[in-house]
Amino acid sequence: RDITLKSMTAYGEGREKTKEIDLLLQIKSVNHRFLELEIKSLREIPLRMEAKIRDGVKVKVARGKVTINIRIKRIKLPIYNIVANQALASHYYKVLSQLSDSLDLGTRVSLSHLLNLPEVIFLERSEENEDKVEKPLFKALSKALAGFLQMREREGRNHLHSIQACVEGIENSLPLIEKELPLAQEDYQRKIKRSLEELLEKETREKIISEIPLLLSRGDISEEKVRFQSHLEELKRTLEMPGPIGKRSSFILQELHREINTIGAKTDSFAISRLVVEIKDYLERIREEILNVE
Repeated sequence: RDITLKSMTAYGEGREKTKEIDLLLQIKSVNHRFLELEIKSLREIPLRMEAKIRDGVKVKVARGKVTINIRIKRIKLPIYNIVANQALASHYYKVLSQLSDSLDLGTRVSLSHLLNLPEVIFLERSEENEDKVEKPLFKALSKALAGFLQMREREGRNHLHSIQACVEGIENSLPLIEKELPLAQEDYQRKIKRSLEELLEKETREKIISEIPLLLSRGDISEEKVRFQSHLEELKRTLEMPGPIGKRSSFILQELHREINTIGAKTDSFAISRLVVEIKDYLERIREEILNVE
C-alpha cells in the first residue's frame, strides 16, 4: 500500500468569471495543533454560504490553521436592492403636513424632508443576486480545494521521504551500537571491579551490598535497546496508517528520545556515545518533519 502523509502547509486557488461577477478564492494553511478555519471577504458572504464552505473544508482537512480569502468584483450584480417604504413615507407626509398646517408654517412637505427621516429608504439584500453568486463561488472553492489537496499530498510525500531516510539512518546505527557493546561491557566490568576494590578499602559490608545493584544496572542498556526498537517499529507502522498521524507520531518520538537519552547516560563508551548523538540528530530531524504533518 502506498503511504500518504498530508502536509499542513499548502495553497490553492480557484477563479470564476461570469457576466455579473469576477470571483477569486484562495486557500492557504499553516501548522496548527487543531483545525482552525477563517474566512475573509471584503464583501459580506451570506451565512448559509459561509457554513457550506466550512463544511466542505472540514470534510477534507483535519488539522492546520486554514485561511480562505474571497475576492468578489461585482460587474453588474449589486448585492443590495434600494427599497422605499412607501407606507411609512405616506404616514410621515400626512403627519408633517398636519403639523405644518396646525402651526400655520405655510411649509410644503418635500421629498428632501422625507429622505431625512428614518427607514424611509433602506437597503435590502438581493436574494436573487446572492443565488447568482453561489454557483461560481462553489465552483471556485472546488478548484481551490483540488489544488490545495494536491499540494498537501505532494508536500506530504516529501516529508515522508525525509522521515524514512532518518529511520533508515537510525536502523543502520543500532547494529553498530550492538557491535560496540561487548567491548563497552568489558570496560565497564573493569570499572566495577575498581569501584568494588575501593569500597572494600573504605566502606562497610552493608554499604558495599547496597552499591552493587546500582553499579550493575548502570552499564546495562539491554532493556532500553528493546524498548527503543519497539518504539521505532511502532513509528514505522504509524506512518503507514490512513488519516492524521502527526499527534501519534509526536508521542512516539518522545518515547524514542527518552530511551536514547537513557542509553547515552548509561554508557561511558565513546563509540556508543557518538552513535547516540547521531541517532538523536535523526530523531530531531524526524520531529521537525512531523510538525508539518497532519
